[in-house]
Amino acid sequence: MSQQELIVVGRGLPDFLAEIELLPTEAGGRKIALMGGEWRTVLGVNGEHWSAMLTFEGEPAPGAAFEAKVWLLRADLALPMFEVGKSFEVWEGGTKAWGRVKRITDHSA
Repeated sequence: MSQQELIVVGRGLPDFLAEIELLPTEAGGRKIALMGGEWRTVLGVNGEHWSAMLTFEGEPAPGAAFEAKVWLLRADLALPMFEVGKSFEVWEGGTKAWGRVKRITDHSA
C-alpha cells in the first residue's frame, strides 16, 4: 500500500477488491487511459451513488479490464450494498465502466 493511500483515506485497508471493465471510447467510455494509479469517481449500485477512490496498477486504457482496490468515502453507509458478486457502475459524467465486487476486506484482522 502506498503512503498516499493511507494519507488520502485514513484507513489502512480498502473496503473491497473489484474487477473493473472500462467501456470502450466508442461506447461512451473515457477517451484516454487512467493514469497515476488512482481514480476518484462515483460508484452506482441499487439506484444510489457513492463517492469512492480506486487504486490500481498500470494505466488501463478504454476497453481494458483490471483489478482495483476500492475505498468508499462513506463505507459505514455504503459498504452493505456492495456484496461479493454485486455489479456496479463507475460514473464520471456518465457511465464509464462496470465493476464487480470480488472480495470484501476484513477490517477486523
